[in-house]
Amino acid sequence: MSPQHIDIRELASWGFDMEADRSLLACDHLQQAAHKARRRLEVRQPYKAESPISVEQTRSLASLLAARKKTVAGSGEFEGLAWELAIVDLRKLIAFQRRVGFADGYCFQIEQGTEWQQLLDLALPIDAHSSNPYIEVALFSGRWFLRDGYHRSFRLLKQGMCLVPAVVVYAETLAQMGAIGTQFFAPVILFSQRPPMVTDFLDEEIVVCYRRAFRKHVVNGTVQEFPEPVLTGCHEQEGL
Repeated sequence: MSPQHIDIRELASWGFDMEADRSLLACDHLQQAAHKARRRLEVRQPYKAESPISVEQTRSLASLLAARKKTVAGSGEFEGLAWELAIVDLRKLIAFQRRVGFADGYCFQIEQGTEWQQLLDLALPIDAHSSNPYIEVALFSGRWFLRDGYHRSFRLLKQGMCLVPAVVVYAETLAQMGAIGTQFFAPVILFSQRPPMVTDFLDEEIVVCYRRAFRKHVVNGTVQEFPEPVLTGCHEQEGL
């Protein structure tokens, strides 16, 4: 079986973790990318917390959102959490995820004329085929974050679409927000003056791009992905 590839976009302005394999990138390339990204960040206006919820659009689509609420509640994913369905603006959300990766052929296109129905099916699907089927937003300690749905949000923003249906979670802890682990940015970064934003994944001067190869194998009846061997190169630590 020939190897498949994942194209990765990683935010470079806030340091790197040690988990990602960037070994096909030369050290000087990674250092230059980080330096350029930080210079761009220095001139950015400080973050101002602003609700991403579009009250007008949420009100106008109230019946469609209400029809999806039972499905979302029945998933059991939000038991014990305060949440609601709303139309949100992706441009106003902080990103706690360091990178997004896209396998070969991953794409979708929202067609004009049926945007809201397609967006509902994309963001709040009735027939869920994954463990994280919804686009989710979280309010935590006065700031708004994209909780889940990074791949779909990136693709939507690339298509010029910023208002999307989402599950809005009112989190009381970092664990409820789902941002625990070194693959996510630390709270000191998330609550800094200039935190990473979801829109930063589209900014070529803030991301560093690289590719990883993997093969799929069936192990005990389950399809699993195994990384391909890569050349020895530069493994950068946090704070490059």
